Amino acid sequence: MLLYSLIFPIISIIAIVWFVLRYMKGKNSLTTVILWTIFWIIVSVFALFPNLSTSFASAFGITRGLDFIIILVFVILFYTILKLYFIVDKMQNDLNRIVKEVALQNEITLEEEEE
Repeated sequence: MLLYSLIFPIISIIAIVWFVLRYMKGKNSLTTVILWTIFWIIVSVFALFPNLSTSFASAFGITRGLDFIIILVFVILFYTILKLYFIVDKMQNDLNRIVKEVALQNEITLEEEEE
């Protein structure tokens, strides 16, 4: 058995426990915990049974198992980046709205002080 076949399941268990603890503290949503748990289970399964990735790859028309894993990782990274982009965009819009409201409130206050 290869070293990564032992290390990745241990890392996966630690990561899953960490996400569950963050969920219990209210720092993560249930959807986030479920998605990351599925990801880490898939990592563990592919680490324990490397030939399984070849079976999945052939089901999707990909020739090698490693190519399938790399494509899967790119899809997950793309999803994560896209989700982060939408979060940052929403935060930027919220910040702009708050700044405008504060600026309008200060403008009224300054006019009243001048009189």
